[in-house]
Amino acid sequence: MSSGGESGVYDGNCHCGAVRYTVKLSPPLPEYVVTQCNCSVCTKIGYLLVYPSIDDFTSTRGEDQLKEYRFGSKRRPHRMCGNCGCSILIDLSETGQNTYALNVRMFKDVDLDKFKYKYVDGKNLALPQYEI
Repeated sequence: MSSGGESGVYDGNCHCGAVRYTVKLSPPLPEYVVTQCNCSVCTKIGYLLVYPSIDDFTSTRGEDQLKEYRFGSKRRPHRMCGNCGCSILIDLSETGQNTYALNVRMFKDVDLDKFKYKYVDGKNLALPQYEI
């Protein structure tokens, strides 16, 4: 999503509050299309994703608290709070994008029922299946 035009600024945090941030989204959340995917990791974690520019994300507390999980291509680190385990974001910069995939479940005071959703069938993409 672009940083130009109408935008909104949102605060986010993990459950325990150790990790906190602000993010600018353009368009603002009421018009933003949130991605819901059925791939293995999105299903287990419950990701609902928006894709701001990394430049529109500001960590205000706890960046040193973040832990990382990688799977598949190992080029998309998933970052979560090392204390409470909440999944905060996926860093897409190693794939050549200047973008984070942020979990809107971590945003303060949002109503998930009011979002516009785009459903992605990640489970059936032509990628190697994740198995344990």
